[in-house]
Amino acid sequence: MPEKDRAHIGARIAEERIRAHLTQRGLAKRAHVSLSILSKVESGNRPASPALVAACARALGIESSTLIGQPYTEELRVERFEAPLAAIRASLENWDIALDEAVPPRSLAEIKADVNHLGGLRRSAAYLDVATKAPALIDELVEASHRYDGPEQERAHRYLAYTYRCVHDVAHKLGHIDLGNTILARMSYSAERSDDPYMVMLTAYLRAQSCFNTGRHEVGLRLMRRSLDEVEEAASAGEVSALCVQGNLRLRSTMLAARSQDSAQAAAEWTEAKETADRLGRDTQNYVLSFGPTNTAIHQVAMHVELGNYGEAVRSARDVCFSREFNETYPDRVGHHFIDLSRAQFWTGDRSGAETSLHKARKAAPQQARFHPHARETVLALRRAERQTSETLSNLAHWMGL
Repeated sequence: MPEKDRAHIGARIAEERIRAHLTQRGLAKRAHVSLSILSKVESGNRPASPALVAACARALGIESSTLIGQPYTEELRVERFEAPLAAIRASLENWDIALDEAVPPRSLAEIKADVNHLGGLRRSAAYLDVATKAPALIDELVEASHRYDGPEQERAHRYLAYTYRCVHDVAHKLGHIDLGNTILARMSYSAERSDDPYMVMLTAYLRAQSCFNTGRHEVGLRLMRRSLDEVEEAASAGEVSALCVQGNLRLRSTMLAARSQDSAQAAAEWTEAKETADRLGRDTQNYVLSFGPTNTAIHQVAMHVELGNYGEAVRSARDVCFSREFNETYPDRVGHHFIDLSRAQFWTGDRSGAETSLHKARKAAPQQARFHPHARETVLALRRAERQTSETLSNLAHWMGL
């Protein structure tokens, strides 16, 4: 199939279905999805939802990223990601060996400043900057973890685990799933040696993220439940870090349940997350996972989108209000919200609103918008739906490489 004909997810589903010698009816039955919806998705008359993609991928015995079309190789080459990604892979080769001939690491106080800066880049969805800066920082922290001992060694592992967390975002968002899994293994190694239970929970939180790709949502939910049990005591005592972790674990549970199309569980998980946000009382930037009322409101919109309740998603979005501080601190969350909202607006017939939301997503976090599969899918759907594509939409499609 020519590459231009494979631009939308439905075309790739059709290609993989034919390769597996299945009819549309056969795949719909095996994936437990509507034949009518599958037919519309394959023809390009309806954007593919994440739930449908996951169901089809699992039925076909492949990963969701294959159907999504990630990684977008040509776009990554244009943006000069190849060398930084290669450097990340090289940095992951060593995690347990001291290199005596290596340059001595700086003090942990100096390194901490760079780790915090990397975290800011991650929240801005500045994928290329994170990928460029992280490899040297990983090498330095690995060496520090061997040269120090006691509390200083634990501190080095804590910084290293968080650095891996930042790099995992890049790998996962760009569709390098295998690289992301390797990063998680390295993160787990350091988290377990950091004497920080929240770093261990953060690893589980990210591991559950990979369940979206494989469709094993039940595994992700079990992971979240185990971590929620572990954080319960500290959260009940009102510890801020524990409340931030608890809230995020519940929000991830919300999205896993929604992706499974379990609306009752998704709503229950979100309600518990809101209770945690109400206890916290404010948007809080935390060293492990930031959390608060705004992020909870964002996830209510995302939950409804995943469940196909597009009208409710648009209504819920009216309750989302970004403060200037939130816009500046969490561009990735702002951008992701507008990508979700654009999908809901498209399905409620508000094509102009959908395009406007995509432009807002691009303004908030450009690299996230460019490489997000559902932003790209919505752009393609808008182009197919319009008799005459607007200049602004054409420019957006061209910028995405579509």
